[in-house]
Amino acid sequence: MSSSVIHTRSSACAYNVKSSKSIGWSSAMPKSAIDSYPGLGRDPSSNELAKAVEQFQLENSLIIDGKLGRGTWSSILKSFNHIANEDSFWTVNDQRVGVETDSRVKMVNFDQPKGLDLHRFGHFSSRRGRKPHLIVVHWGGLDPHHCYRVFSSPDREVSSHAGIGLDIDGSPKIYQYLDLNHKAWHGGWVNGYSVGIDICQQPSLKWRDHYEKKGYIVPTKDNLSGRGDKRVLSLDPSIALATREAVKTLCTTLDIPYQFPMNTNGSYNHDVLSKDYLLNDFTGVVGHHHLTSKKWDCACWWGDIFDEC
Repeated sequence: MSSSVIHTRSSACAYNVKSSKSIGWSSAMPKSAIDSYPGLGRDPSSNELAKAVEQFQLENSLIIDGKLGRGTWSSILKSFNHIANEDSFWTVNDQRVGVETDSRVKMVNFDQPKGLDLHRFGHFSSRRGRKPHLIVVHWGGLDPHHCYRVFSSPDREVSSHAGIGLDIDGSPKIYQYLDLNHKAWHGGWVNGYSVGIDICQQPSLKWRDHYEKKGYIVPTKDNLSGRGDKRVLSLDPSIALATREAVKTLCTTLDIPYQFPMNTNGSYNHDVLSKDYLLNDFTGVVGHHHLTSKKWDCACWWGDIFDEC
């Protein structure tokens, strides 16, 4: 073996140690990929893994350098992670993770036909390997497409992992905007520890005519949460269903308990919770209203979404 090959493989081994942590492929390698290229199951620092990467790259017309970076990882997943576009799934670290949802709710991923992809706008950052332990529910936009346009604006450095609402045809849909492995910019300090999702309907009574003309079911109701306007529009039942499905499947996908801040009498707690409590003592589902007194999303709809639990 020439010294140049040894040097190249040594460089690849060092690179793979770093990329296994930054990309997270070492713990997510599909079994079918390891069956076809056994070296892909070896330690990231090993020559065996670098050789397996070289072989995969050769057979898939990629640059042959033995380095398992983002491009090679994406190619491995496309080859061995067979989840079809028509199936329901979340994408985590480029990997499609299949989920079961209510048949009335459809999921549309950012890399699917008619998907809404926020990645090219750059309004996200790295989690640096930190695993999220919270799901934060917001409201944003008038519908999923409008919310996407807001997030894609260069003047607003904000984003969310998903937008949930009624599509143009009136059907409830969950649009994944960003890979769950990324840190979306949705809630300040909590971003690095959470997945953020947006309910794409507004609660203000001024939007009643807008929604009724589009066929939404939004009767006015009292807001008994103690946060925000005293009278609000109800959350359309189909959107409530889709939000519940999004939260349930996210909890399953990310191994986050399907639980909420509660009072001792069994009612929902809508108070602002301390940063220390949310970082160290609680894991589960919260609203933006639990993070700051300046926000009240989505206290008034909490029971509409989660009362079944």
